[in-house]
Amino acid sequence: MAITETISAQRPQQQDFERLMQSATGLVFSAALQPIARLKIADLLADGPHPVAQLAAETGSDEDALYRVMRLLSSVGIFSELPGKAFAITPASYFLRSGVPGSMREMVLWITNPFHFQVHGELSHSIATGLPAVEKVCGQSAFDAIFSRPEVAYDFNSAMTCFSRHLAPKLLEAYDFSGIETLMDVAGGHGAILSEVLTRYPNMKGILFDVPNVIEEANCHICELKMEERCRMIHGDFFETIPAGADAYYMQHILHDWNDERCLKILANCRRALEGSEAGRKQGRLLVVDNVVPEDSEPHPSKWLDLEMLLMPGGRERTRGEWDALFAKAGFEITRIVPMKAAESVIEVKLRP
Repeated sequence: MAITETISAQRPQQQDFERLMQSATGLVFSAALQPIARLKIADLLADGPHPVAQLAAETGSDEDALYRVMRLLSSVGIFSELPGKAFAITPASYFLRSGVPGSMREMVLWITNPFHFQVHGELSHSIATGLPAVEKVCGQSAFDAIFSRPEVAYDFNSAMTCFSRHLAPKLLEAYDFSGIETLMDVAGGHGAILSEVLTRYPNMKGILFDVPNVIEEANCHICELKMEERCRMIHGDFFETIPAGADAYYMQHILHDWNDERCLKILANCRRALEGSEAGRKQGRLLVVDNVVPEDSEPHPSKWLDLEMLLMPGGRERTRGEWDALFAKAGFEITRIVPMKAAESVIEVKLRP
C-alpha cells in the first residue's frame, strides 16, 4: 500500500494536530521552566498555596509576567492554579523543590539553560555535517565551551551530581558489587557514586580517577565522608592512560560522550589497566552505566539524549548491537546487561579470552 493511501486510511484526527503543535511549542515550556526553577518558586509554595502577588514580591518579579508564566505551566500540570490568581505545587513541581528526596531542580536548570537553546538552534548544522553544533555556535568543543562559561559549568556540574544522587540507590538495588576488591570510578567527578558503593560494601577499596581540578574538589568531599583511608584519588586523562590497580572499572555516562574511535582509545586504556594486574586478568570487569537504545519506535529517554550527544560532544547512545560491536573491537565481550529502575542499564563487560 502506498504511504499516501496508508495516511488516508488512518484519517488524521484533532489529537494528531495537537500532538504536532505540542512538539513544536516544546521550547516554550522549557523556556518557562528555567526562570521558575531559578527563582525557587516551588520552594516558596512548599508550605501551601500563595497568590502570585506574594510570589512576585518575594522574588522581585513583575507580577503580571510571572502570572502568565505560572498559568502556562499550570496548564500542563507543573503547578495548580487556584481562584484569585494563586498557585500550589503538584506532584510534578514537588521535584522542582531543592533539597527534597528525588529533587531534579539542578537537572532542570541544566537542560533549560539558555546555552542549550543556542546549541539546539543549530541542529540543522549537525544534520548537514554530522558534526557537533556546539562547535559552530561557540567555536569550541563541548566541554571547553561549558567549562569556559562559569554559569554554564555550575549548572552542568550541579546536574551531574543531581543525576548521580538520583541514580545511586537504583544502581545499588540492581547490581551486586560483591567480590570486587578495588573499584575504580573513571571520570567519577566528586565521587558521589563511588562513596555510595563503598558505604554499602565496607570491605571494598576505591580509586577515584579524574582530571586534576576535579580531583582537587573531590578531595574535600571524600574527606568529609571520612573515606580517605579506603579511597585513593588519582588524576589524569583517560585518553592518555588509565591506572592499573583495580579489578573493576566503573564508567557512568562516559562512553556515550564519544564516537567509536575515541571510545576505542578509552577502552584500550581500560584493557591495559586490567591486564596490568593478576586480579584484573583473572576476574576483572568493566561496569558501564549507559543507555541501551530500544530498536523500536517507542518513547525512551535515550532517544532525546542521543541528540544531546550529537549536538554537544559528538558521541551517541547505542543499541545492543552497537555496544556488542564496539566492545568486540576493543577486545571485550558483554557478559550481561542488568536493567535498573531508570533509563540506564549496567553493562557488565569482561576481557575476551
